[in-house]
Amino acid sequence: MDQEALKELCVIANEPFEKIKAWKAKTGKKIIGSTLADVPEELVHAAGLLPFTILGTNRPIRHAASQLPDNCCSLDRSNLELVLTYEKDFFDGYILPQVDDTSQHLSDIWRRNVPSEYFESFLIPRQVNRPSARGWLRDEIRRLKGSLEAYTGKAVTEEALRNSIHTYNENRKMLRELYDKTRRAPARLSNRQLFETVKSSMFYPKEEHSRLMKRLLSSLSGEQESDEKEASPGKGSSLRRLILSGIVWEPPEILSILDESGARVVGDDLCEGTRYIEPDVTANGDLIEALVERHFKKGPFSPIHDEGEKLVSNLLRLVHERKAEGILYIHVKFNESQDYDLPDLKKAMKKEGIPLLVLDTEFQTTHLAQTKTRIQAFLESLPARR
Repeated sequence: MDQEALKELCVIANEPFEKIKAWKAKTGKKIIGSTLADVPEELVHAAGLLPFTILGTNRPIRHAASQLPDNCCSLDRSNLELVLTYEKDFFDGYILPQVDDTSQHLSDIWRRNVPSEYFESFLIPRQVNRPSARGWLRDEIRRLKGSLEAYTGKAVTEEALRNSIHTYNENRKMLRELYDKTRRAPARLSNRQLFETVKSSMFYPKEEHSRLMKRLLSSLSGEQESDEKEASPGKGSSLRRLILSGIVWEPPEILSILDESGARVVGDDLCEGTRYIEPDVTANGDLIEALVERHFKKGPFSPIHDEGEKLVSNLLRLVHERKAEGILYIHVKFNESQDYDLPDLKKAMKKEGIPLLVLDTEFQTTHLAQTKTRIQAFLESLPARR
């Protein structure tokens, strides 16, 4: 395995800012931050800018508390703290998607309190099964395209957008390949290494990230053929197979606990995981329409509503397809969408007889001894394999 490439990807995931500052000084390109989820990054990239996903901070809250209520989602609070306190000079502009009531108000607070050259709200349709949703999103992407062109003073050409789509598709394909290899041969990468590799792609220029991914995948392909065998869920296997669900896997030590406790994540529906790397954009025909279609093909996301049971049915599919033994659901404290999802999720998994552990977390959590105890107890409670 190319340990140097893997190490660099993990460093980027945990400490992206200094790395990107050096890249910016070298290239002169500007950085556009966006919060989760679903800003079409290919469009930002085609405008000659670096899209950078803002995923909060695990450092103390100092200023955001004065701008947001005490019961505000931990992710939103942490995102605002990052740009108010720790990286206030890092970003040149922002595109903030509005996906629920909290993010709508956060967008207004952000605009008033965080100086920037460029600011845009991105209004995603929240009821995606309505006939009008596609037309709404199509118009919104076109509006964003015009806004980016006005900011940069350059047109986003069809050729530039097609090249960006190709660049992003290539990167997503490699990340999916790595995920599949790791699922089939758990000894290759730990849970944390795998998900940090995905997370690093949300920060780093895709061209540079793909270069590291090619090195890593090439080194894995050269390993022993026997490693390719599917990790058996049978009696002889020591790892317990879990589905990871929620929005983000924060704080990151949760994955380290899974590694230490003998669990393997074999599937997920996270915005920091599978939802980010699936599906690709079909670069044929109308490219704006292709970006619209990718949005509607993505997996379920709590604040964006489709069929009422889609979150549950998607998790059930993952459990059965991946032969998982249970679900670990990461609930970000005070996230209103997850709050409403949980009763239905618990009821459905109880009915299906699928073990479910709900972990309440927040970005500033530093003491995880109780979390570790709960995870280990959950793994021990899983039925013995036959």
